[in-house]
Amino acid sequence: MFPLVAALAVVLADPAQFEAVLQKYVLPDGKVRYGALKADLAPLTDYVHALGATNPDSLPTPQAKLAFWLNTYNALVLHSMAAEYPDSKSRLGGLFGRAGYFYRRKFRAGGQMRSLADIENNTIRKFGEPRIHFAIVCASVGCPWLARRAYTAENLEPLLEERTKLYFSQIRSFRLEDPGVVRLTAIFDWFRGDFPPGFVERYRPEAAGRKWKYFDWDWSLNDSPK
Repeated sequence: MFPLVAALAVVLADPAQFEAVLQKYVLPDGKVRYGALKADLAPLTDYVHALGATNPDSLPTPQAKLAFWLNTYNALVLHSMAAEYPDSKSRLGGLFGRAGYFYRRKFRAGGQMRSLADIENNTIRKFGEPRIHFAIVCASVGCPWLARRAYTAENLEPLLEERTKLYFSQIRSFRLEDPGVVRLTAIFDWFRGDFPPGFVERYRPEAAGRKWKYFDWDWSLNDSPK
């Protein structure tokens, strides 16, 4: 019976259900219509419940597992911010609020109660894929733009590459400064051990040989009034 139950649980967390929400409430510039989403939260709530019931170990490939966890992180953030909007607008503004949200608050994910920091640091980052840092979105303006597509085993590689290239193309994330300085997103400071040598130069060859400095992070909510 257990394999059958596990298989059924996997089917419940349908990425197409999440993608429909993303298409409707995430704008092309990555901002989110949280107020409108709050008024129509039931589809995302159903998806989040399915994520909690899914056994990710039963997924068939590493690509499917990573796609599941990327969607899980993004959906949990999106749902919690929308459900508690507009109070959530100030949630990330202070160190205490961020610590409570990312480290102490627990969500059901993959059959367990876990914090967002736990999911990111002890599961997603363990895949050894540096481009995940341009796929998971913590709801702040400083984050990469939230994709309007859900991750799947099939689209994982091209979508990770697309999101990484997009982030490197934005002046808020990458800027050459003289003499001999490149200013990067703080992601490269916080998670420097996740990036292999030459990673930045792979996307922006003009960064070669320059000293790295970092932009200040904008913790305001990636909210759209539309």
